[in-house]
Amino acid sequence: MSSFAAMAHFAIICPPVSGHLDPLAAIGRALLVRGHRVTVFHVRDLEPKARAHGLDFVPLGNDDFPAGTLNATVAKLAALKGSQSLKFAIQCASAIAYSILHDGPDAFHHEGIDVAIVDQNEPAGASVAEHLGIPFVSVCTSLPLNRELSIPPPFVAWTYTTSMFGRIRNAAGYAVSDRFIAPIQKALNNYREKWNLPVLKTPDDSFSRIAQLAQMPREFDFPRDCPPKDFHYLGPWFDEHSARIPFPYEKLDGRPLIYGSIGTLQEEQNDMFRVMAEACAPLNAQLVLSLGHPESQNSRELPGNPLVVNYAPQLELLKRAAVTITHSGMNTTQQSLYFGVPMVAIPLAHDQPAIAARLARTGAGIVIPPSALKVERLRSALRSLLPNQNGYRTQAVRLRQAARASGGVAAAVKILERVAASSSSWATESVSRPAETR
Repeated sequence: MSSFAAMAHFAIICPPVSGHLDPLAAIGRALLVRGHRVTVFHVRDLEPKARAHGLDFVPLGNDDFPAGTLNATVAKLAALKGSQSLKFAIQCASAIAYSILHDGPDAFHHEGIDVAIVDQNEPAGASVAEHLGIPFVSVCTSLPLNRELSIPPPFVAWTYTTSMFGRIRNAAGYAVSDRFIAPIQKALNNYREKWNLPVLKTPDDSFSRIAQLAQMPREFDFPRDCPPKDFHYLGPWFDEHSARIPFPYEKLDGRPLIYGSIGTLQEEQNDMFRVMAEACAPLNAQLVLSLGHPESQNSRELPGNPLVVNYAPQLELLKRAAVTITHSGMNTTQQSLYFGVPMVAIPLAHDQPAIAARLARTGAGIVIPPSALKVERLRSALRSLLPNQNGYRTQAVRLRQAARASGGVAAAVKILERVAASSSSWATESVSRPAETR
């Protein structure tokens, strides 16, 4: 590794929520260990989370997003469902894009950024990097946004099919998606025109031509006919950071462990947690519920006396778990598979239905739509997954092997260091090469 690569300064730009920051922070910490600098750029409210991960932080959009704005936005997003949640998320993403585009160039220049790590869901960071001639790598902390007509849009529960009907359906879905994201594209192209950069026609035009990294094994995704040349399926990105969360391990009683979590973006789902508890109560298993909310009352009375905490050391519990009940967020899904744990997926919003569709296709879990969530149906699913020998567990173990063979954080760091070592030539290419239509 060259002396430059040993001292590179990496920028991270991703949506300002834990589901996107946490996996990138694991990569960031691995880069720090190897002597690099890593700085997160985003609205000020993300600073405590970034610094808690041990990363540097530079705020953007101080005028438009003063302290406290993000928490209020996340609370509103958690209260919305379906298309209303998606529309509000796009509205917020558009406003944040303008702040990144306005403040990002000066901030990157002032900090001396060598390589940008840009989440596909925060494409303004890619435009800033292109404008400055800085090489950037696209990362997929959730489902890849790369479009193919055989792949359904990443926000629907549609199954994979190569039929003509499926391709027409998917094309229509992408047309609807384009209408949703039009405000973001407008923000990006307004600045790209000022900066004499090619106009983006589709989201794919904003992705890196150096490398694109996805935190899933290839075997979890729908089959792709023509992924980009430098697209890498790397499996989940995590380290032992979450083990620092306090947990009463002494209360685990030795029965098969069912771990239940619906993430940190949903408002308190009292009814859903009660259904989980009632479904598990007669089973010879211990339910651990992670509520994902700091103000939750973890002393509430639930059927079967489950072990309830506000936050849990997820990795440590998944190592012991027999089954996961999840909203099918990408991090929980991939981490469960990394430990060979089959799942009951109850997708709630955003990309979760699409992740659940992929899980169902692998055979490593059972999907129950929220509208169909009943105690008996969940209990029946758990009874199918709990035995040591069953088809779902067999498929989860198969995906565990695939995930562990994909490289994870170590492979991501190796690619990023290679980009840093060759930054001069790649930076020139990223500015001079026109956007391609995929």
